[in-house]
Amino acid sequence: MLPAIGSITPSSNRTVERTLAGVMRHFPGVDSCIARITYYGPGIGQPKDGYDTEPYRHAAWQLGHAHVGVVCWNGTRGAGLGLDADRRLCAIMSEAANCPATTATLDTATLLDRLGAKRIGFVTPGDTAYAAEAAAGFGRDLGPVRSLGLKDNLASAELTPDRIGALVREVAREGGVDAILLWSTNLPGWEVMAPLEAETGIPVLDSAAVGVWGTLVAAGIDPTRAASLGRIFTIPK
Repeated sequence: MLPAIGSITPSSNRTVERTLAGVMRHFPGVDSCIARITYYGPGIGQPKDGYDTEPYRHAAWQLGHAHVGVVCWNGTRGAGLGLDADRRLCAIMSEAANCPATTATLDTATLLDRLGAKRIGFVTPGDTAYAAEAAAGFGRDLGPVRSLGLKDNLASAELTPDRIGALVREVAREGGVDAILLWSTNLPGWEVMAPLEAETGIPVLDSAAVGVWGTLVAAGIDPTRAASLGRIFTIPK
């Protein structure tokens, strides 16, 4: 049986699976499995100030039935809640699935450390306050932000890569950032990471792709086979 990785995504997410499909073409010997937790509209299904952990536990338990080697919560809520909230969530998911667990937020923190990024820019479907909370959660300085003011999580998936690219260029032109985060796993940005990095010279971190990177690393799989997709995949464990 092939090794497998498991991802947990919001019920209104249309992007994580596409990102997985795009990245995992570079890893033909690895299966990827998906589970969902209820999260839609303006955040219905989860409290604003924390995690209702039971849906995550159940989703991880289900992924464990497929004998995945690692589970990942491929969502970005944790930065605003504080990284310890995601660490506690990982402990719950790990016990339920009987394997290691990670989150896109914790993986972003790891990559920011590895990149030496102190000041970060954001493209976010939410408001500027959401980006500011995330920067504070990462212990980084907040750089330029392009916020779209979207209230419905599903609407993030409707943005085109061209629109995302234009927003990244605006952040880059303001300058002074060490990395630019596409801060929602429902933003379809994985395909534009590499060309935007080549154009701007700044690392671009697509949240859903970061979650896949972290899942591969946690499973002991060398991510550099997908190095053509962006700088994050050149960074090994």
